[in-house]
Amino acid sequence: MNNAEVCIVVEGQTEQTFVRDVLAPEMAAKGVFLHAALIGKPGHKGGNIRFDRARTDIVNFLKQRSDTFVSTMFDYFRIDSNWPGRSDIVTTLSAAEKAGLLERKTLEAIEACVPECDVKTRFIPYFGMHEFEALLFSNSAVLAAALNIEVSLIKTILAECGEPEEINEHPENAPSKRILLLNQVYRKVAMGKSIAKTIGITTMRDQCPHFNAWIATLEKLRIANLT
Repeated sequence: MNNAEVCIVVEGQTEQTFVRDVLAPEMAAKGVFLHAALIGKPGHKGGNIRFDRARTDIVNFLKQRSDTFVSTMFDYFRIDSNWPGRSDIVTTLSAAEKAGLLERKTLEAIEACVPECDVKTRFIPYFGMHEFEALLFSNSAVLAAALNIEVSLIKTILAECGEPEEINEHPENAPSKRILLLNQVYRKVAMGKSIAKTIGITTMRDQCPHFNAWIATLEKLRIANLT
């Protein structure tokens, strides 16, 4: 089998740290080597994710080498209103349906830019539903312990929303905002990585179907031979 190299364009330092320190080591053991690249110019701190900025980075990575793959890790609720497929989103869709629609439209838009780059094979867009912190709700006990709060507070949120990836996308109800309401000690980059490591990728995959589908797709890249 062939190893696979994947550049993941991420929206901020939280996602960059997660990919580099939590996800990449696990995937490397499976022959899939992940490299997180922060979107935009040096100094970008995340948020306000515009398609024109993402498109530039994605296209550049696709053009650099023909034997590598490109993916993304963007929060759904942070993308701008002009993102391909964003205007087609309706509230009745599930989290996975929203993400799937955006990913299809994003792939189509990138393919239209560089039809010569085998985009359908090499580009795997992924949108976190609704932001990175949703993954931390995969284990109520671990998250509650890290925040030094009662586990029942986490379970109440999950009971309300159904599953981690369904935690509301509105800014005031986003996963990170809900965590901060429980305990303002939370710090996205450092604590996000620490909590994610304790929970583990396997548990996240079990509790977050759309995240699991992305990882499953990345795992299959090892057998691809683009040369």
